[in-house]
Amino acid sequence: MISVWMLVAFLVLAIFRIPVCVSMGFGALLGLYLMGLPPDTMVRNMLDSVRAIPLLAVPFFILAASIMNHMGLTRRIFNFASHLVGFIPGGLAQVNILSSVIFAGISGSALADIAGLGTVQIKAMTDRGYRLEFSAAITVASSTIGPIIPPSIMFIIYAVNMDVSIGRLFVAGVLPGLMIAFVLMVTVWFLAKSGIESCPPVRRSGIGEIGRSFLTGGPAILTPVIIVTGMVSGVATATEAAVLAVVYSLLLGVLYREITIAKLRHAFESSIRTTALIMYLTGVGSVMAFVLTSEQAADVVAAFMLSLTDETWVLLLLINIAILFLGCVLETLPALLISMPLFGPIAFNLGVDPLQFGVMLTFNLLIGIITPPIGIGLYAICAITELRLEKVVKASAVFLPTLVIALLLITYFAPLSTWLPGVLFAD
Repeated sequence: MISVWMLVAFLVLAIFRIPVCVSMGFGALLGLYLMGLPPDTMVRNMLDSVRAIPLLAVPFFILAASIMNHMGLTRRIFNFASHLVGFIPGGLAQVNILSSVIFAGISGSALADIAGLGTVQIKAMTDRGYRLEFSAAITVASSTIGPIIPPSIMFIIYAVNMDVSIGRLFVAGVLPGLMIAFVLMVTVWFLAKSGIESCPPVRRSGIGEIGRSFLTGGPAILTPVIIVTGMVSGVATATEAAVLAVVYSLLLGVLYREITIAKLRHAFESSIRTTALIMYLTGVGSVMAFVLTSEQAADVVAAFMLSLTDETWVLLLLINIAILFLGCVLETLPALLISMPLFGPIAFNLGVDPLQFGVMLTFNLLIGIITPPIGIGLYAICAITELRLEKVVKASAVFLPTLVIALLLITYFAPLSTWLPGVLFAD
């Protein structure tokens, strides 16, 4: 089967540490070659896939997050979260989670959370006496919230490829994102109260301190509210909301007196590199999806799963296990591009709402960033903390059951993803 050879070639190259863009490109070319199609088919498919107007939102959201990251907003967000929830058992670990929730509404990326906010979070925790390993573990675990709470780069790519409303999908991620944060906070509370993790004494902030921290960080915190409100009200499309986010981030830079030519140059340079990689992978992913669809690979996988069981809940569990495996051996975006045509049709035939599947698929793959052997989030944290990988893996393992529980809630409780879009986008 051509699809199998294509995926095997891709996975083998990826395992041998060949850059993922090269591995995907070679796999896609091999698939087209085995189908007897000319090489220029790849170019045409790639161009057609990245010409989609909604994808214009991707570079603008990336730029907005990059500008805010370079303007020192992460520090203000962390300070506000510290005054708000720093008194809960677990202290700054709870602050770590809440600040990730707030920053998720700006960055839309787990790695942006780790690279931008993670440095502030880990330094603040270790300065207060928290173990470096625990600080690193909660930082990488809370970063999984980034692409779930809107805006989300992964949601945009899913919506474009699966013909789903970006606005509805953004809203579908709000409650699951908050739920993930809640179960992580409960886990930290339990670790602190039980004495499994030694946490320094907490301090309750006064109303005045909370008010002052909100005044300094409030404008940044309002960013996701502005984006989602604009899309839900129909005033702006996803692309227009992304442009608005860039303009707003520039205004904040002026307001906070943080904006400089050097910072803007770094923000634009990092955004260009990230956008180029995402667009290339999206284009190559569309070629692989074309091969999978032409081969009716989803039908073959569905027939195999149905030969094992006809229970819907078991089939959904099998889909989740398969996606978890992909997330463990591939980076999130390539895994997303492969999973959509492979498992999407199966889930839809089982009655899963496309919005629910989008949230389920995205979060499932995000668990992979804290899971060996690929675990790109683990490597990012190791680069920041200079800890050995095995120490970070061991410390992060305590949060894996929590994240799996959250995944099961998203999978088997559809209203968590579908209720809010149904209310806000009701005809």
